[in-house]
Amino acid sequence: MEALRTAPRRYLMPALPHSTEAAVEGGATTALAFAIEAARLAKERHQPPPAHAQEMFTRALSQLILQALDPDGGDPAFQASVLQAQEASVHEHVQLRKTRAADQRAVRMATDAVAHPGKLRRMPAGAAREALAPLHGLAAAGSWAELARAIEQVLGQHIAEPQGRPPLQAILSGTALARLLRGDALLALEVVRRYLALCERRGPLAGSHAAAADGRTSAREGERAEQAGSEAFHQIAGLLNERRPQGTAAYRVVRNLRTPRGFPGAASKAKEEWDAALLRSAPGAAAELILLAEIKASSAAATSDLPRLLRGLRRLAQASAETAYAFASADGAARILGSSLHRLEPLGHSLPPHVFYCCPAAAEPPPQVLSAATKAVLLAEPASLAFAQQVARGEAAPPHAALAPAWHSLFTASRLRAALHQYETAAMARAAMLHPDDLLAAANRSLRQS
Repeated sequence: MEALRTAPRRYLMPALPHSTEAAVEGGATTALAFAIEAARLAKERHQPPPAHAQEMFTRALSQLILQALDPDGGDPAFQASVLQAQEASVHEHVQLRKTRAADQRAVRMATDAVAHPGKLRRMPAGAAREALAPLHGLAAAGSWAELARAIEQVLGQHIAEPQGRPPLQAILSGTALARLLRGDALLALEVVRRYLALCERRGPLAGSHAAAADGRTSAREGERAEQAGSEAFHQIAGLLNERRPQGTAAYRVVRNLRTPRGFPGAASKAKEEWDAALLRSAPGAAAELILLAEIKASSAAATSDLPRLLRGLRRLAQASAETAYAFASADGAARILGSSLHRLEPLGHSLPPHVFYCCPAAAEPPPQVLSAATKAVLLAEPASLAFAQQVARGEAAPPHAALAPAWHSLFTASRLRAALHQYETAAMARAAMLHPDDLLAAANRSLRQS
């Protein structure tokens, strides 16, 4: 515990400005973070927020919206959202994208039921077989307009077998092909192409090769982080075992510890797998949990993970003190005493002292006091989008007071709960984050001193 307390914290959040004036001087994002934190503290104390906080919030949010709309250095994701809200054809395109993959599968399966090459090989040679032959290739290539024309030709010339005509008619009149054709028509519109260009600027589209490559890179970084964190845990266990008196309980590390099925408490939205744990047990006896860590490749990843981690800890703390629970792990089964699980109960919204995040990422510039996720949520508020649409139409910007509904929603809307707590959550997560090298050095120091 002493090692955890004294280990340096590389990833701490910077403090918020000490005054309203300093917050305003810090720019729109700093002013927003300052006003939101004032709102959170007021709600926590059951007091009205400071008189200046709402004006600071709406003024800063209006500045953020105008910055996001800048065609040169703005936010393409927000600009795409504004275009979607403003243009019916873009909105329709987005809705059709949701069913496009399923529609493609449906049309291809229906086409293959009539015109798959294997099926056609069993047909006698002739005009019907020749007319059906192109259909499979057209469906496979996603040439929906050509497929529709080819089916119309087959049906119009009455060259399909009688039993094959109803399936072809069903494809042609079906909603799946109609949606695909409409989707292709929308893709030809300039406004939809502009929307797609904005989407490409904000990052790889879901399902694209670039998105898959990003996913593989993230997976490799996660694996390297877990390896570094686990290695630090193993070295600490080795140091402790070297110093323990003979015949006393030994230390061991288990990875990917999984909460047993049927464990007390609700599993909903609670963490159920734990990256690294240090256990202490005598031969044949149940173990005591000494340290528990979640390993992250990026220091920013802990912020969104913290609420789920806290729910998981609260659930583990519901263990019966007299019971030994069988946890599965990557290093074999581990029986853990319920009494040691009790000590995982969070202290309010804070982690218990022996639970922490482990991150091997290099030192970074000071993080922003307003997270990217909170920016995105605030920009997506109905009042923000209405404000932005008026500006995008070339009209004068509304007064910043028009954004007051977003301020009031901070106190009442569940969709903004994470935004309301954004600075507090980030500060707690980063304060509980250690680099593996710092953890190991602090453990060495603590053991030498003892």
